[in-house]
Amino acid sequence: REAFDWLMLYRKLRGGAAAVDGPADPFLSEASLHDVRLQPGTVYWQAQQTNLEYLLLLDADRLVWSFRTQAGLTATGTPYGGWEGPNVELRGHFVGHYLSATAKMWASTHNDTLRAKMSSVVDVLNDCQQKMGTGYLSAFPSEFFDRAEALTTVWAPYYTIHKIMQGLLDQYTVAGNSKALEMVVGMANYFSDRVKNVIQKYSIERHWASLNEETGGMNDVLYQLYTITDDLKHLTLAHLFDKPCFLGLLAVQADSISGFHSNTHIPVVVGAQMRYEVTGDALYKQIATSFMDMINSSHSYATGGTSAGEVWADPKRLAATLSTENAESCTTYNMLKGFPQLIQMDKGNSICGLL
Repeated sequence: REAFDWLMLYRKLRGGAAAVDGPADPFLSEASLHDVRLQPGTVYWQAQQTNLEYLLLLDADRLVWSFRTQAGLTATGTPYGGWEGPNVELRGHFVGHYLSATAKMWASTHNDTLRAKMSSVVDVLNDCQQKMGTGYLSAFPSEFFDRAEALTTVWAPYYTIHKIMQGLLDQYTVAGNSKALEMVVGMANYFSDRVKNVIQKYSIERHWASLNEETGGMNDVLYQLYTITDDLKHLTLAHLFDKPCFLGLLAVQADSISGFHSNTHIPVVVGAQMRYEVTGDALYKQIATSFMDMINSSHSYATGGTSAGEVWADPKRLAATLSTENAESCTTYNMLKGFPQLIQMDKGNSICGLL
């Protein structure tokens, strides 16, 4: 993973020792996107140009409209619609995707116009965070988390926060924007205090129950952040997003994942893989390996995709689940994130036969 490579390089340059020793030198190491260029005229280059044109087409003021409004700043233009609509509870998550996409596209092309545009979005988001003054940053109010913590209906606020945090972290690790790192640290500290308050006021069980919703890869991004900050607060918070009711099943290698919402839980496993890479905790290597074995042996279709309607079905009756709702693209994307990490964890041995 690009981000992880850069984080490890950063640690080596700093000469700092991890608070918890990680595994030995990785078997695989990616080349930096800054050092790779696609051959003009190839189908891959054409696809990259299409993505670049799309990212350049997006309007910065429209992207940050709901963030400005939430922070009490003047918003110009009109907001985007769809899931970014100002009345949609997932608003803001696309901006996180945009920050990740532009950071990696800029590293691959060094397009000056794109760099200026993505930097301007980070600047506006920083203004919003500074205006609110708590470290919180989102396009929706913090009251959404009050509802999550009270176990009342709300549409996946941590899912969106993960996208924003990962986007900002990519802007730092891939595009070198130091302001973005300060912002994601502020967000992590804010949510560390929130989670601590829930546990102290209610119980750890209340916190676990609040995670019975899509939380994205909160554990993943926090483990990445910890490798930069060496702040045990960030490591602890990452642990608190390692969903035990799911990872516990994988730890004892119980193929009991039928009925679980796939796109909620695949990112949790990707985070468990990062926990192993960062801390060297062998249990989390076993968890990730068991998960991939289960998916590939009994929960995958011939295409390699998994789940029906984003839910894992009875592995003995997969044929009965075939419809137009199989192997959703979000689920496929998150599975693809897990494969490279697993190969590295396995030192390129047995798991390679799965590809």
